[in-house]
Amino acid sequence: MKVFTNPTPNIVAKSAIALGFFDGVHKGHQSVIASAVNYAKANNITSGVVTFKDHPRALTTFKQPLLLTTLDQRLKQFEHLGVEIVLVLTFTPELCNLSAKDYVKNILKGSMGARYISVGQNHHFGKDRQGDCVLLQSMAKENLFALHICPILTVDNFAVSSTVIRENLALGNVEIVNKLIGRGFCLTGTVISGHQRGRTIGYPTANIQVTEFQSIPANGVYAGLAKINNQEYKAVINIGIRPTFNNTHIANPLIEAHILDFNQDIYNQEIEISFLNYVRPEQKFNSVEALIAQITKDCNFVKAH
Repeated sequence: MKVFTNPTPNIVAKSAIALGFFDGVHKGHQSVIASAVNYAKANNITSGVVTFKDHPRALTTFKQPLLLTTLDQRLKQFEHLGVEIVLVLTFTPELCNLSAKDYVKNILKGSMGARYISVGQNHHFGKDRQGDCVLLQSMAKENLFALHICPILTVDNFAVSSTVIRENLALGNVEIVNKLIGRGFCLTGTVISGHQRGRTIGYPTANIQVTEFQSIPANGVYAGLAKINNQEYKAVINIGIRPTFNNTHIANPLIEAHILDFNQDIYNQEIEISFLNYVRPEQKFNSVEALIAQITKDCNFVKAH
């Protein structure tokens, strides 16, 4: 998969493209992208995605929203879905002032050679978000592209949207989140040094530093997977403030993973953790011995599932 960051003319001659920020690359996004990929295959043209490096809301509201996926995660999912080319746009002053019609003509047609455009029904683009599906429909015939508008999907009576996923993630409902995104919710980050408390009680943990503005599940204990150097291991993941050790001063939750049947030095390495099941809330124990007993139960639960 080729990635471009500059919308120069004629990046590709003919393409079927999906438009969107695609935070989370959930089942709804997958449907939008699959439509473009399938059309490209059927018509022997290039499948593509036009997306953005940063969330549009960060520019329009001057407040960065919490994100479900990093750019690297989104790109990996695009490639997994069969996308051949991605144009990642940055919100420059020139792009912000580009009218919706010029965005279609200059970027979607001029740069990407769009012959087919797939979008979600709530997609907006162009200066002041004036572009929408109605505008695309009005421009399709003149600009010689076919248009596919994907409706909002529902799963188990939940609308599949990044907002709904963030809401459930904040409640710790990772099982619902995983149904909406179609895979285990993942965080990626770097393993950093901690206070070594887990090691002293026989349960060493990888302390994970994720990117700023990353959505994370609610405080609690989760069953999950840790992926290191393309190898997966079962893991007990804790998000919280370690209340047994009176860490009430901690401003942001700590993310720790005890990786089962694993004993390697992975400091400063990249790690990916997937959340599969909610196990229990974080709690304060009266003694370290009681904490150890509960961690043992948590590990046995994860081993059995």
